[in-house]
Amino acid sequence: MRPGMIILKGKTYVAECDGCGESIDTGLRSFRQAVNYISRAEGWENRKIRNFWRNFCPKCIEAGDPDLDQIGVTFRRTIEDD
Repeated sequence: MRPGMIILKGKTYVAECDGCGESIDTGLRSFRQAVNYISRAEGWENRKIRNFWRNFCPKCIEAGDPDLDQIGVTFRRTIEDD
């Protein structure tokens, strides 16, 4: 399974985190219900970044900024007074 995919594996949908690769079997047969389940019941975030949907587990959401596609990495720029 490629990262970020929510695919039908057997008879149920499985989601994989784009940050760490963790996967979760939703136990559901409907794609829409699987998407709703991982976001509402499991606390995952689904975001469209650069025209692709990305899935992030709660650990990766906490560790980075999914909007910037920088999981576990933060960049800060400071402006010093002259």
